[in-house]
Parts: sequence; structure tokens; C-alpha cells
Amino acid sequence: MRFSATDAAFEGFRIVRRHPLAIVFWGLAYVLFFVAFFALVGGQLPGIMAQAEALQGGEPDLAAFQALGQSYMAVLGLGAPLGLLLSAVLSTGVARAVLSPSDKAFGYLRLGSDELRVLAVNVILALVMGLGFFVLAMVVGLVATLVGQSNQGAGVLVGVLAGLAAVVLAVWVSIRLSLAVPLTVAQKRIAPFASFQVTKGKTLPILGMAVIAFIMSLLVSLLGSVVALPIIMVTGGGLEQLAALEGQSTAAILQTAAPGLLAWGVVNAVVSALQLAVLYAPFAAAYRDIMDLPQD
Repeated sequence: MRFSATDAAFEGFRIVRRHPLAIVFWGLAYVLFFVAFFALVGGQLPGIMAQAEALQGGEPDLAAFQALGQSYMAVLGLGAPLGLLLSAVLSTGVARAVLSPSDKAFGYLRLGSDELRVLAVNVILALVMGLGFFVLAMVVGLVATLVGQSNQGAGVLVGVLAGLAAVVLAVWVSIRLSLAVPLTVAQKRIAPFASFQVTKGKTLPILGMAVIAFIMSLLVSLLGSVVALPIIMVTGGGLEQLAALEGQSTAAILQTAAPGLLAWGVVNAVVSALQLAVLYAPFAAAYRDIMDLPQD
């Protein structure tokens, strides 16, 4: 089967058409994540929202920014493990929907060895790429600084050019590693860097596919916002209403803001599930077509 970037880019919509119930299951997975996340950090969210509102429209305050950053990182630290697990389950489900479309029980979602392998691959790639991009940014900054010591204008120019080169390199590496999840699901092994061989000679088509999928995702988000706005307004607002509940317990927050939070969670879950299909399915389709795998 020949790989077509434009054809693969619309694979997410084919999943929705072929098995719309999968979107329901993926949305439910997001709802469960929101519930678990709120159970962990719900009492801290009003404080974060209040801090964020206090920074809007006022004079920049470094101390306030630092306090908000610390609060946000504390919440992120608690939610990150849940987020990583959810990402592994959902990305594996999307890959399964493309590579094994007949295996559609529970919306292609499981919690087994495939998901654990994908989780391991995601963590490895996040660590390696995060460290690599950090080192790259440090090298760019160092080169620009050294050149700027003798000629400030040349230093700025070198910094801009080196920065652009670093961005191009980062995009290239990301594209070359972009098929790691479907490869892991298909081959049932932890091989985070085997994607390099699969994507050889296909960098530009996969990049074009990714751009098309990203644009489609933005359109889905925009349409979701149009639909969500009146629903959230009628039910009392989304997360913004939490700012007025700072200092209250999680139970009290739920008693006051439950309708708005429920509406916000359901709407965002549906939109997120659709975006998941639109963004992730093309890469699984690209792997399937490049490897000439059958469509069962």
C-alpha cells in the first residue's frame, strides 16, 4: 500500500465514521481523568484561578508570577502520572483503531501490555528529547553569547540563525520519531528509536500530513468552542468560576460549582476525543501504509 500524506491526514475522520462509539469511550476516558484529577487537586484549583485572575490587567509582579508557577507545578506534579497513563491508553487505542479496526470492543481501549509498552516509550522519548532540546538551546545561547562579545550585531544574527537551525532540527527529529507509538503497538516491543528507520525518506510527506492534521484539529477545537460556549454559560461557567471559591473544601466546591464543572468536563471530553482521533490517527495510518500492513 502506497503512503499518501493527504490520505493519511484524514484517517481520524474515518475512525469517527467507521466506529463513532469509539469517540464516546474516549470521551468517557477523559471524563474519568477529569474526575480523578479533581479529586486529587480540586481544592487547589480555586487558588490557582484566583492567582491567575489577579495577574490580569495589573502591573507585572515577579513574586506573583513565581507563586503562580509554584502552585501550577505542584498541581502538575500530582496530575502528571495520571496524564501519562491516560495518554498511553488513548494513543494505544487510536493506533489499535487504525491497525486492528475489527478489534473495537470498548472503543479500542484496554489497560494491558500494549499500553505499558507505549507508556515506557512515551516516557523514554520525553526524557531524551527534553534533555536533547535543552542541551541544544544551551549550545545556541552559548554560541550567540561568545560571538556577541566581540560584535553585538553579529551575535544577534548568529543567535537568530542558530535558533532557526535548532527549530528545524527539533522538527526533523520529532518527525523521525513520530511513528514510535504505532510501531510499538504493531510490533509489541519497546523500540522508541526504531521509528527512524521507518520514516527514512518520508520526512517531508509526514510533516505535510502533520500540518494538515493540526489544521483539522484547530477547526475541530473552534467548532467545539462555538458549541460549548452557550452550554457553559447556561450552567454557570467553566473553571473561571472557581476563583471565587478559594479556600473552600473540595466537597464545598463541588456543591457550588458542580453543574458548570460537569458541563465543562463533558464538552471538553468530547472535543478532546475528536481532536485525539484527528491528531493521532494519521501517524498510525502512515505507519500502516509505509509498512504495507493489511487493513483487517
